[in-house]
Amino acid sequence: MRDLPLSATSDFVTRHARQRDPVRAVVELVWNAIDAEADSVRIDLTLSDMDAIESVTVTDDGHGISSDEVQSTFGRIGGSWKALATRSKNDKRGLHGKLGEGRLRAFALGSRVTWVSESINAIGERERVVIVGSTEQADPFGWEVSPSTAQKTGTVVTALNEQDRSLNLLQSESTLTTLTSHFAPVLLNDEHLSISFDGAVLNPSDEILDDTTMQATLDCDPATSIRIRIIEWRTGKHRAVYFGEDDERFAVEVSGAELENQAAFSAYVTWPGFDVESLAALSLSDMAPDPAGAVWRATKAAIRDHFASRRRSRRRDQIEEWKTKGIYPYADEPVTEVDKAERAVFDIVSSAIVPQIPKRKDGAQLTLNLLRDALRTDPENLAILVSEYVALTEQDRQALTKLLSETTLAGVIRSANLVTSRSKFLAGLEHLLFDPADSKQLGERDHLHKILENELWIFGEEYHLMNSERGLTQVLRTHLKLEGLPDGAVEPVKRWDGKSGRVDLHLAARAQQHDRVRHLVIELKAPGITAGRVERDQIEDYVNVVLANSAFASDRAVWDFILVVTDYDDLMDNSIKQPNREVGLLLEPEKKQGKPLVRAYVRRWRDIIDENKRRLEFATSSLQFDPSLAEGLAFIREEYGEMLPDSVVAADELQDGARGVEATEDAPQDSSGNTTP
Repeated sequence: MRDLPLSATSDFVTRHARQRDPVRAVVELVWNAIDAEADSVRIDLTLSDMDAIESVTVTDDGHGISSDEVQSTFGRIGGSWKALATRSKNDKRGLHGKLGEGRLRAFALGSRVTWVSESINAIGERERVVIVGSTEQADPFGWEVSPSTAQKTGTVVTALNEQDRSLNLLQSESTLTTLTSHFAPVLLNDEHLSISFDGAVLNPSDEILDDTTMQATLDCDPATSIRIRIIEWRTGKHRAVYFGEDDERFAVEVSGAELENQAAFSAYVTWPGFDVESLAALSLSDMAPDPAGAVWRATKAAIRDHFASRRRSRRRDQIEEWKTKGIYPYADEPVTEVDKAERAVFDIVSSAIVPQIPKRKDGAQLTLNLLRDALRTDPENLAILVSEYVALTEQDRQALTKLLSETTLAGVIRSANLVTSRSKFLAGLEHLLFDPADSKQLGERDHLHKILENELWIFGEEYHLMNSERGLTQVLRTHLKLEGLPDGAVEPVKRWDGKSGRVDLHLAARAQQHDRVRHLVIELKAPGITAGRVERDQIEDYVNVVLANSAFASDRAVWDFILVVTDYDDLMDNSIKQPNREVGLLLEPEKKQGKPLVRAYVRRWRDIIDENKRRLEFATSSLQFDPSLAEGLAFIREEYGEMLPDSVVAADELQDGARGVEATEDAPQDSSGNTTP
C-alpha cells in the first residue's frame, strides 16, 4: 500500500484529526457523498453486546474516487479542489465542500477509517481504490488501487472505534433531528436524493410545521438583499442558521439558540456573493467585517421578527379558545394602564407555557388562575412559580387543588420556606463552626451570639428570647416577671467571688403543663475553645447563684444551663459520661423543697446540628431539598452579613466569583462551539 503524504503541517492534520464531534463527522461524510453525486446515502451503526458503537459505516452510490483523483482528493488539506469549482463532477449538483477538511473529521468516529470506492478512471477503466487512515501514523493515509468488475460505482466509508470512544451522541434522539434539519434544503430540492440514518429515512417534509421565505436587505448596501428560508419543526430542540451560496449548498452552520429559544427551527440564508473569506468570517457573528457582518445583522433581525409575529398570531388564537371554554381568568376588558400591562404580560406568559398546561378543563383553569395570582402578588418570581407548577404530575396537581381548598397558597409557601431556610442556616452554621479557616475568625459574642439571637429554634421550639448577654440581675428580673412577682427593687446578683456574671442567651417559657416556668440559659464558646475546667467552673457558678439566692426560690421553676462548645477535654468528658446519667448532663443538684430544679449540660455543636437535621429530615425529603454548602453560606451572608467577620464575607464573595468563572469555563458547547445553557 502506497503512503499518501498530506500537503499540510503535521499540527494542522493532528488538530483536525482529533475532533470529537461525531455528529459533525457524519454530516461531513454525507456531504462528501452528495458532492460525489450520490442518490442514496446510508449511515449504519454497528453495536457491541453492551450496546456501545463499534463502527460507523456511510455507504453511497456516487461516482466514487478514482486513482487519478486520490492525490487531489486526499493529498491536499485545507485547499479543496471544490473551492475552485461550483458544480459536481458531472454537473449534477452544486458543490458543498470548500475547505478540504471534511475527511479528517471522520476520525471523530474512530481511530481507523477506511474508504473503499468503486469508480471509473480517466481512461474509462473500472477500478477499486482502498484508502486507509489511522490517527496513530505520522502520515495518516495510505492507499492502493486494483482492477474491478463491479457494475456500480460508489463508496463505503467505515470508521472502526478501536479506542472505545464515547459515541453516545449518535444514539441520541436529537441526532436524527439535527441531520434532518441540516440536509432539509437539498432533500426538499432533490426528489431523487435519499438519506437514511440507522434505518430511519430523513424526511423533512413530514416534520415541517411552518415554512416561510423572505427577503432582507443589507444595511451596508440597501441595494443588496439576501434570501432567508425559515423552517419551523414540529418536534425537537434543534435551532440553527445555515449560510450558503444557493438553495442547496450551505457551507456554514451556526447555532440559532440566541435568536429564538422556544421554537425548533432551521434558517437557511442564501446570497450569491458568499466566497470562502466571507463564509469564514461568519463565525464572528455581526462583529464580522461587512458584508458578512451585514448578512448576520439582517438575518438576526429577520428571524426575531418572524417568530415574534408567529407568537402574536398563536397567542391571539389561544386566548380566544380559552375565552370560548370559559377558563380565561379575566372577565372584563382592562380599564387602567396597570390593568392593561398586567393583561399583556399574562397573555404573553400563558401562551408561552401552553404545552405544559393540563388538557383537562379544571386543571387548565387552576393553572391560569395561579398564573394570574402570581403575577399580581409576586411578579419577580413568576417564572419559578409557573415552571414548578406546570411540571407537577396530574396526581400532584389534584393534591394541590385539595390543599388550597383547606388553606391558602401563602400558608403553604410560608411553611415550605420555614423548612428550607432552617436547612440552609444549618448548612451555613456548620461551615462557620468547623471550617479550618473561617472558624478561627468567628467570635462568640461579636458574631456567633448575635446570629443565634434570631435562630433560637435550634435550642427548642418552645422558647422565645428573654435576655441576650445580660447580667445575672436582669435574669432575676425576668424570672420574677414570669412568677408574677414584683421586679422593681431587687438586690444585685453576684457570683461567689463577688463579680457580676453575664449570660450569653437566656431563653424562658411558661409551660402549659403543671404551670411550670422553664428557663434555658445558653453559654456559648468560640469555635477555637476546647472546654475544660475553666468552662466547667463558670457554668457551675451560674447553677450555684440560682440555688443560693433566695430571690430565685420557686417550686415550679426549672433552670437548664447548657454550655455549647465545639469540643471538650478529657476532664469534661469524664464528668458527663457517668452510669445512669442523661447524655451531656454535667450537674444536677438534688431538688429541695421551695427551690427550683437546676441542671447543667455540656453539648457539642456537632450533636446540636445533627439533632436539628434529623428533625427537619422528613420535611426536607418530602420537599426534595438538600441545601449545598454554597446555598448555606449564601443564606448566612444574606441574613447576617453585617454580623460576620469581614474576612469571612470577603472570602465567600471571592469563592462565588471563582465559581462563576468555573461555571462559564465548564459550560457545555454545541457542535458550533457556542456555550449552551
